[in-house]
Amino acid sequence: MKAVQAISRSGDTVHTGARGFSLIELLAVLAIAAVLLGVGVPNLQHYVVSSRLSGASNEFFTALNVARSEAIRRGTQVTLITNGAANSRDWTSGWRMFVDADRDGALGAGEEVLRVGSAMEGPMTMFGSANFGTSVSFDSTGRLTSGGGSFVICLGTDLVVDGQARSRAVVLNAAGRPRLAFDSNGDKIPENDTGANVPNCTNS
Repeated sequence: MKAVQAISRSGDTVHTGARGFSLIELLAVLAIAAVLLGVGVPNLQHYVVSSRLSGASNEFFTALNVARSEAIRRGTQVTLITNGAANSRDWTSGWRMFVDADRDGALGAGEEVLRVGSAMEGPMTMFGSANFGTSVSFDSTGRLTSGGGSFVICLGTDLVVDGQARSRAVVLNAAGRPRLAFDSNGDKIPENDTGANVPNCTNS
């Protein structure tokens, strides 16, 4: 059968089967889209936060393992030193890993640089605990030359925001073994080697 057509005054033909959306239909579509965005955007934001924190903590965890392995393999001290101010505990601006031939914890002339860690993009931060104010060193047996401690990595200045974790931590025991920190009590805050929550995002 031929499609029914309506003749306009100008003589042109228009298919009566074609029509637009009604106002009610458009409003319904907009309402559904708003609901989907309301659910999807927060989930996407949570994923981005978690991904950035996991990436940064895994990268630094790997660097510490490499430093420890190199110290044992080379039979000498290997040190990571912050690019931040001495004793500031601030590692946000990056770090350098080097063969610490004179074992003084400072990068001297002629000492081999093994790796370089880039500065973190804001609002990401990383702070070391008291023993890691300027550097962390592994001796020829892989042990720390100082006591143990932790590094806290945060996205922003708060450990938790709206019930979502905004921090990760890398823990080092006195034997020099690094590990990613746990959140055993489910409060979204990583715990240090004593089992206590890391204190904050600005000076751990």
